[in-house]
Amino acid sequence: MENKNDTQPISEETVSVAEPTPETVSEEDFSQFDNEAEAAKEQAARDAQAEADKELPPDPNALLEVRHLKKYFTLKKTFLGKTLSELRAVDDVSFKLYPGETLGIVGESGCGKTTMGRTILKLHQPTGGQIFFNGQDITDYTTKQMHRPMIQPSLDNASIATLNRPLRTQMQIIFQDPYSSLPPRSPVGEIIAEAVKVHNIVPPDQVKDYVLSVMSQCGLLDYYYERYPHEFSGGQRQRICIARALAVKPSLVVCDEPVSALDVSIQAQIINLLKKLQEEMNLTYLFISHDLSVVKHISDRIGVMYLGSMVEFGSKESIFANPLHPYTQALFSAVPVPDPDAKMNRILLGGDIPSPANPPKGCKFHTRCPKAKEICKHIAPVYKEYEEGHFAACHLYPQD
Repeated sequence: MENKNDTQPISEETVSVAEPTPETVSEEDFSQFDNEAEAAKEQAARDAQAEADKELPPDPNALLEVRHLKKYFTLKKTFLGKTLSELRAVDDVSFKLYPGETLGIVGESGCGKTTMGRTILKLHQPTGGQIFFNGQDITDYTTKQMHRPMIQPSLDNASIATLNRPLRTQMQIIFQDPYSSLPPRSPVGEIIAEAVKVHNIVPPDQVKDYVLSVMSQCGLLDYYYERYPHEFSGGQRQRICIARALAVKPSLVVCDEPVSALDVSIQAQIINLLKKLQEEMNLTYLFISHDLSVVKHISDRIGVMYLGSMVEFGSKESIFANPLHPYTQALFSAVPVPDPDAKMNRILLGGDIPSPANPPKGCKFHTRCPKAKEICKHIAPVYKEYEEGHFAACHLYPQD
């Protein structure tokens, strides 16, 4: 079986460097540099690589594989429908997610984390790239196809085709806001049972007992079955959301900031519940959050996003021990330490995150980076592997 840390995107060059050190970037003369031509050249190269990678087979060991994923939203069109401007919410993101592990995605609000998760679940139709689930390319699946029973290769033996439940039941999401994501006019039992009935998870005469067992797993008492969402606290509502997602027996769960609206003490309860359920049900999580302490507690690997792109990716240990990208370093410097005498070397970033509708040329982070060089304003850095399983896109490190 392939090593889980072997997460190199198909299109990227690998460089073996034991201890990467910042590269001294020569201050070249860019006064006559054509930024628009360079951006077009870089985009053409990425598109060509994405097309070439379509010929490669999916990783048979990966539950989820994302290649060059893009999601653009059209902002303005001509009368004939030609796009004049677009918002690049997710721009050329690649990674693999293996059964039973947790991948944490971190970044500022507006960096594209949630849009990426929803696009993977086909709640948004991708603009480009590929999405493989259990070895099948689901990039162009329609809503009807997501709800049909599907034939797909077994992970245990790729030569044996087994009949599986609809793909929609195998991929679920836990929404960020437990207050607005539950229908106020339905009791808890009906909320959890709805998808169970629609997808025939259990026979009709067993639905109530099954729902009660799922509620028990999620720490909900039996008499909550007839109660309505407004009668519960935030933590209890999030448990209901978790029970609703797990009731259809998914293998992949996208956790979209599931604890950001909760108190710290309740956050710990929900995170511990998610970890317990993962062990009991062999779940795979894509955990989206902006709280690095939470991500460190629950994740096996971490991806850092900025303005729709992945700027650093690696194991939890390597990311926290040796953050390479200046943006990652700034995020880590903002994590509070429970010691009043500890001196924090806070890295302050100037300005606000640029608009993904008009991202900066060159490195997208150069407008806020305290270590930016002249080259960063004109040429986008290459996303490369600098340690085993540890990727970064930064001109401070060798680009060859």
